[in-house]
Amino acid sequence: MGLDTIELVMEIEDRFGITIPDSVYSEIRTVDDLVRYCLDRIYAVNTMNCPSLTCFLSLRCLVRDIRNDPDLRFRPRDNVETVLEDSDRKRLWQRLPELLKTTPRQLRRPAWLRKTLVGVVLSFPIVLMSFFPWHVEILILIWLATIAFGIILHWLTIGLRSRTPEGYITFAEITKRIVGLTIATNPPTETDYDSVFSIVKEIIVEQLGVDDDEVVPTARFIQDLGVA
Repeated sequence: MGLDTIELVMEIEDRFGITIPDSVYSEIRTVDDLVRYCLDRIYAVNTMNCPSLTCFLSLRCLVRDIRNDPDLRFRPRDNVETVLEDSDRKRLWQRLPELLKTTPRQLRRPAWLRKTLVGVVLSFPIVLMSFFPWHVEILILIWLATIAFGIILHWLTIGLRSRTPEGYITFAEITKRIVGLTIATNPPTETDYDSVFSIVKEIIVEQLGVDDDEVVPTARFIQDLGVA
């Protein structure tokens, strides 16, 4: 999935309170397919009986297994970081796809590390420029070296990601995403086809940068809208 596709899926999921599994995403070819998937999750709200409890119990079972503590107690409103240590959160993120049927948003680096990385990367070209003359060719090389340095630091610190991302702060938020596999937890006020299509169209235009008149029900994401 390209970055534009990931952002599109995330916006759709957040707007309707649904989760789009990888297996379903691979079958969505047109705008109409996406709209009808959203509608199916919206209409399922009237047929499901308390899915939140079932999903929370499944999540609790997974967390207890990770902690190897069958009696571990926590509530939906509890913060994940207060219940699980760094290593346990990483293990949870490795196994969340079992419940979500898709890859969750990545864990984040601690705030102090993010700030340090930004400071180091911003200081890197300043240090280099103090050793080299300010010629255009040199400045271009410094700019390229800074990008490469930033990428290297990014990959070197991937293993240090341990903070929960937005939308996954509490167990209730994770449960809501699991529930979103079957129903829309944030359905719009108007649930007819045209209303849902209008919302989906607005998100597609914003995320993919396509013209408004290009987004029609029959438009294909790859062939017509340029999704990678």
